[in-house]
Amino acid sequence: MKVKEMNSGQRRVFDACSNGWFVSGMYSAMFDEHRREFCADSKKILFNDVDKWFASHERHHADAHLLVKCVKAV
Repeated sequence: MKVKEMNSGQRRVFDACSNGWFVSGMYSAMFDEHRREFCADSKKILFNDVDKWFASHERHHADAHLLVKCVKAV
């Protein structure tokens, strides 16, 4: 998917993943009281996983700030 084709929710996830991307490893994504960890060896995989997870909560948390950060580099 191209950045120009993303909706606002996907763009929010893309920006958070891009800002939090460091290197392959374990990543933590957080918003409001929700937190989940993801293993990723590329920014694209991280984006896809976080986007699916965030989209499932977006209806009730659309305005929440999303933070993605590397918690363990591999």
